[in-house]
Amino acid sequence: RAEKILERDHYGLEKVKERIVEYLAVRSLTGKGEAPILCLVGPPGTGKTSIAKSIAEALNKKYVRICLGGVRDEAEIRGHRKTYIGAMPGRIANGLKQAGVCNPLMLLDEIDKVSSDYKGDTSSALLEVLDPEQNCHFRDHYVELPLDLSKVLFLATANDAGKIPRPLLDRMDIIEVTSYTANEKFHIAKEHLWEKQLKKNGLKDTQLTISDNAIKAIIATYTREAGVRNLERKLGTVCRKAALEILKERAGKPKKEVQDKCIKLNSQRLEKYLGKPKLLLL
Repeated sequence: RAEKILERDHYGLEKVKERIVEYLAVRSLTGKGEAPILCLVGPPGTGKTSIAKSIAEALNKKYVRICLGGVRDEAEIRGHRKTYIGAMPGRIANGLKQAGVCNPLMLLDEIDKVSSDYKGDTSSALLEVLDPEQNCHFRDHYVELPLDLSKVLFLATANDAGKIPRPLLDRMDIIEVTSYTANEKFHIAKEHLWEKQLKKNGLKDTQLTISDNAIKAIIATYTREAGVRNLERKLGTVCRKAALEILKERAGKPKKEVQDKCIKLNSQRLEKYLGKPKLLLL
C-alpha cells in the first residue's frame, strides 16, 4: 500500500521510496523499529516538501511541518522558561500537541537555513532533538517534563548539505534528490501537473487538451531549472489564458446555447499563450 501511494504521488525519487519501504519492512518484522532521521538534500522545486505528505499518508501518520528558515532563537526549539513574560513552549512540543499523538511525521523544513545569534545556537538545540540516544528524554524548558521523541519520524529538507553543521549532519541519513531530466519533467507534467492546473483553473479535459510535443516544447524553450516549479507556472499561464478565451466566447450567448469548443494546444500554438520562447533549443 505504501509503495502504491508513493508511486501514485511522485515520479522518480527511487532512493527515497526505497528507504521508506525498508523502514516499514523493519518495523513490521520487529514490531517497533527505530525511526530514522532522513534528510532530503536537493535544489528547490524537486518535491522534497511534498513527498513528506505522501510518506505520512503511506505510513498512516499525522503530519506536522516545522519551517526552520531564519530561526535564530534557541527558545524556538527548546521553549522559554516560565519566568519570562510571554513564555511559550518550543516548536517541537507545539508540534506534538498539534498532532495529538506521540508518533507523528515531523518535517523540519529548510534545516540548512537555521542561524545562531547571542540568544543561543539553534543547531545545537536541534542536536538533542535529532539524536536517537538522547531524544527519548527531550526536555522542553516550558513544559519541564521529559518528552519522548524516539517514536517521532523526523524528516528534514535542505538545499545545500554544506551549510548544515557537521554534528547535525552526522545524525541524519542523507538522501540526495537530484535535478530532474527533461524526460522526467515531461512525465511529471503529463501525469501530475497538468491535471492539477486544469482543476485549479476550473477547466475540464473536454475544454482544453495539450499535446505531448507542446509539453516538451515548454520544457525545452520556456523553462530550464532543476525542479518543476517554473514548469507548473507555465502550465498555469496556459490554463488561465484558455479560461479567458472560453469565457469570451460564451459572452452574450444564452445559457442553453453555450457549448464550449475544445481548445487543442500544440507546439505551434504555444507562442500565442506564452509569448516568444525564452531559450534556444540545444
